[in-house]
Amino acid sequence: MWAPFAHVAFRILFVTQLVANVGRLMQAAGSAWAIQENGGSPLQVSLIQTATYAPLVALGFVAGTLADRLDRRLLLVACQAWMALGAAALFVATWLGWTDPLVVLALTFGIGFGTAVAAPTWVAIQPSLVPPHLAGRAIALNGLTFNVAQAVGPALAGLVIAALGTRWVFAINTVTLACTVPAVLAWKAPARPPHSTESFGQSFRAGLRCIATAPQRQILTRYALFILPATAVMAMTPVLAGERLGLAGAGFGVLLATFGAGAALAVIVWSRVEGRGEEWGLVASTVVLAVALVTAAVSTQPVVVGVALLAAGIGFTLGSTCAFVAAQRVLDDTMRARVMATYTVTSGAVVAAASAGWGVVARLGFVQAFALAAAVAVISLLMRRRWPLPARAEDRTGPGR
Repeated sequence: MWAPFAHVAFRILFVTQLVANVGRLMQAAGSAWAIQENGGSPLQVSLIQTATYAPLVALGFVAGTLADRLDRRLLLVACQAWMALGAAALFVATWLGWTDPLVVLALTFGIGFGTAVAAPTWVAIQPSLVPPHLAGRAIALNGLTFNVAQAVGPALAGLVIAALGTRWVFAINTVTLACTVPAVLAWKAPARPPHSTESFGQSFRAGLRCIATAPQRQILTRYALFILPATAVMAMTPVLAGERLGLAGAGFGVLLATFGAGAALAVIVWSRVEGRGEEWGLVASTVVLAVALVTAAVSTQPVVVGVALLAAGIGFTLGSTCAFVAAQRVLDDTMRARVMATYTVTSGAVVAAASAGWGVVARLGFVQAFALAAAVAVISLLMRRRWPLPARAEDRTGPGR
């Protein structure tokens, strides 16, 4: 599982992404808590996710097209610098007492533009960092940078909020993002193929044609159906912590960290899922997610809810990894950034829309929101026959042929 770490380029960018993601997720937790502690509504809290991912929906495929045409290293540098400036602006705003929810949401939206361009670029470079036979494990480990950050970032944010105040969470994010710029510059990117003679518009349309046909169309549909119920966990945990469980800032951070810890633990069992195939992994992950949502909906004990979120983190990460590996396995490198951008755009669109939707449903009751999310997860299982993931070559031919 850890073989990709034998390659220097992979190690450099793994650490770079990990540092950036810790700071970014500290900021996400800090922004949500800043709205919560300043009297924001559950809908405004959930809109932090919407503000983060809406730029990704608007620009993700354009960014993927750019990443297939431009120097990916310099594109990443520009994105990290932009996000560092946005985080600094958020720190200054909170330092001056501008903690109105609309201000926090607006600055979060601005930082999201950097994320929108960087996300498909990060995904596209992973297979080029390791030999082809390690690509699946590199993708899984790449997800670990987010998942470890999900475990560490919110917990650190809770500690910083309790000890120093919310604005210092944004200060730390500014520093971590700024430190990633020289790290990316130090990476020696592999030589790119000759520049395409296609125009930007032609490249854009070619990418759209690729995702509109099988197998990418069916993988993308299954992925969207899978992450829809998982969004309820990400959007509603601040409300779960503050209103239902009565937790303070540190408790909120620990609760979020359990989801991230589960996501990090998922990489340990990935090799077993990898052996059974992506279809099996996606189905199993959906079942785990549904059970976790039901448990979180009915329990009022922080420990039980924490265990449920741990399981949800494992299921969400394994299912997402299955979809990404299936997509990259049947993809040519010249289309990689564009097509994978579609997955980040889909993720962003679902998170942005569903986060607001779960916030509206939560007005009827928190239990109802999580129970409905579990029902959606179960319904998504019925779609596996209509939109199956593509079988691997060894699954089609059999072990003895």
